[in-house]
Amino acid sequence: MAISHITVLGGDLRQAYASEYLASCGYRITCYGTPDFPYDSSIQVAESLPQALKDTSILLMPTPFSSDGKHLFQKKQTSSPLSLEELFGLIPEHTVIFYNGMSTLFQERLETLGCTLHSLSDFPEFSTQNAKLTAEGLLSEVIRYTPFSLQNTVTLLLGYGRCGSAIGTLFSAFDTRIYVLEKDVAKQIQAEENGLLALSDSEKKTILPHCDCIINTVPKNVLTEQELKLLPGNCHIFDIASAPFGFPSDIAYEYSIPCFRLPGLPGKFSPKTAGIVIGKTIERMIHHDL
Repeated sequence: MAISHITVLGGDLRQAYASEYLASCGYRITCYGTPDFPYDSSIQVAESLPQALKDTSILLMPTPFSSDGKHLFQKKQTSSPLSLEELFGLIPEHTVIFYNGMSTLFQERLETLGCTLHSLSDFPEFSTQNAKLTAEGLLSEVIRYTPFSLQNTVTLLLGYGRCGSAIGTLFSAFDTRIYVLEKDVAKQIQAEENGLLALSDSEKKTILPHCDCIINTVPKNVLTEQELKLLPGNCHIFDIASAPFGFPSDIAYEYSIPCFRLPGLPGKFSPKTAGIVIGKTIERMIHHDL
C-alpha cells in the first residue's frame, strides 16, 4: 500500500516532533489541533477538520485519545475543541490509524467505519523506549514532591510490565528498597532476577506500614480499603496508570496521604525524544507492513 499523506491530530508536543520527523522522511504531513510549533516549512497546518482529513492515508491520534470522552485530547488548544462525534463523522473509510491509549469503545467505533487500527504500545521498541522515558519523568516528579531522599527508603511498585521494569531499574540506582506486587509469576521471577523483592498477597500487609513511596502502573485498584489504612501518613503515592487509574481521586482527603496522578510523563519531560520514537515506529510500520 503506497502511503503519501499522514494527518496528525491534537495532542501535545510529541505530535509536533513526530510530525517533523515524518516530514523529514519525505511524507506529506498535515496537522490539525496540534500545539503551536516551529513546524518544518513542508508541513501543512489545516484550518479545518475536513481540510485535515482530505486525501489522507494515515491518522496519528494523540496520547491519550481523549481526556473527557467527548473531545480529542489537545494539550494546548490552538483551535476550538475537536468533538469526537464530528471526527467520527468525517474519517474516510479504510483509513489507517495509529494510537496509544484509546478505550475499547472508541476502537470498536473506528473499526465499524472500516478503519485499520494499530496500537503503538503493541510494538516492543516503542513500548521499551516509552517506558524508559516514563521512568525518567517519574523520577523527576518523585524528587520534586517528596521531602526526603530516595536513599534507604522503602518503595512499593504495583505492576511489573514494561513501565514497572524500567522504573525498578532506574530507582534501584538510588539504594531504595523496592518491593514489587505483581500477579504474573513470570514477572515476579523477572523482578527478583533484577534485584527487586517480589511480594505475595500475604506479605504485602507487613510492608505497607513501612512504605515511603508507592508507585502504581496498573489501571485498576490494587490495594483494598483496609490495606490503604495500613499506610503511614508520610507515604507518597504516585499513580502513572491510565484511566481509571489505581487509586480513588479522593484518597488524599480520605486517608490524609499525598497522592499524585501523573499521566503522559514522556509528553511532559521528553516530548522531542518521545515524538521521534512515535515517528520512527510509524515509519517502520509503513516500510515493512502497510
